[in-house]
Amino acid sequence: MIKISNLKSQISNILRIGNWKLEIGNSRVKREEGFTLVELLSVIMIVTVVGGIIGAILISTLTGTNKTNSLENVRQNGNYALLQVSKTIEFSRNFYGVSTDGINYITDCTQLPVSPTPTPVQYANIKIMSDNGQNVVFSCNLGDISSNSASLIDTNTVTASSCFFTCSQESIVQPPTIGINFTLAGARAGNFVENKTSVPFSTTVTLRNLKISTN
Repeated sequence: MIKISNLKSQISNILRIGNWKLEIGNSRVKREEGFTLVELLSVIMIVTVVGGIIGAILISTLTGTNKTNSLENVRQNGNYALLQVSKTIEFSRNFYGVSTDGINYITDCTQLPVSPTPTPVQYANIKIMSDNGQNVVFSCNLGDISSNSASLIDTNTVTASSCFFTCSQESIVQPPTIGINFTLAGARAGNFVENKTSVPFSTTVTLRNLKISTN
């Protein structure tokens, strides 16, 4: 009886040891099912790279949109100013001259035939009588283009970085040809490269309705 009792005790101990080992094995399996440090670092790196790529795409898209909007605004202002000035001069009824200071105007734009051809004089003002009989002075001011002191551009969004008129004439009895030249740029460019957009505008017009007396 004693031997049987001891045998049962030994069997019971063996079963307990087996259960303990099984529990340890299961615990190890559970631990092996989790993420290792290397795996976590790899996931973090992938997420960081993908996030950086998406961020770069968004920034590039926004930059391109801002540059396009700024360029379109500059072009709209420039085309409007160029059209207003050129058409008013082309169909003007009288020419009162061009001026560098807004005070002294000259009406004779003929030049002596010399070689090489001299650089045209750049004027800041031109004075004419429009087709409706109104006296009009177009002026290139600091950062602005104006008609009788009224701005022809939206100075809140664009600025004239350069502006001048030229005047040429084949002879005193021929109507003068006026050159209109200016460059517009975004007024709020700041440090943003996409807003630093400048566009040159240029055209020449001859006063078609001007009648010059030969007497």
